[in-house]
Amino acid sequence: MAYYFIISFIYISKTKLDMKIIILITIFLTYLMSFSVNGQNNSESELIEKEGILYELYPDKLFNGEHLIHYPNGSIKEILVYKNGKKEGMRETFHENGQLFEKETYKNGNLEEIFEGYYDNGTLWWQGMAKNNLRDGFIKVFFDNGQLKYLGQYENNSQEGLWDYYDNEGNAEITKCFSKNEEVILEKCKSNE
Repeated sequence: MAYYFIISFIYISKTKLDMKIIILITIFLTYLMSFSVNGQNNSESELIEKEGILYELYPDKLFNGEHLIHYPNGSIKEILVYKNGKKEGMRETFHENGQLFEKETYKNGNLEEIFEGYYDNGTLWWQGMAKNNLRDGFIKVFFDNGQLKYLGQYENNSQEGLWDYYDNEGNAEITKCFSKNEEVILEKCKSNE
């Protein structure tokens, strides 16, 4: 169908355009069509995700390579790499203005190591640690002016221990104690030190 369009375009346009321009347009359009079919950058409409595994052809062919997702305006929304259908390596997401939004590392499909998020002005929003796809380790969250908002600790996706909260000028406001994701009295954390 696309070739019919090109041929029709050439036929209709040959009286209006120089033949060299028509040939260049035809070559360019053919190149674009072949890239969308054979290239490693795939749109989300061509791939199938089932239970966290990405397929080129379900259920027979696992996806390998870089996967780009775009906003309707064409700017990049997300870049991630897959190996044997699972997320592998760096994943980056972007605000519509092109600024980095999230940066994460995946190993064998699981979120691992440091993960970060950014405001659309480029300022760090959060930074934390993950292990086996769970928040596990420190977490720091910042106001858009760069001041620390709070910091705490996760263990297997559960808030644990002392969490310190600050106002937008960096002054300490309150300290809370958590055990198994539930806020408990402050003395329980202090007795565990």
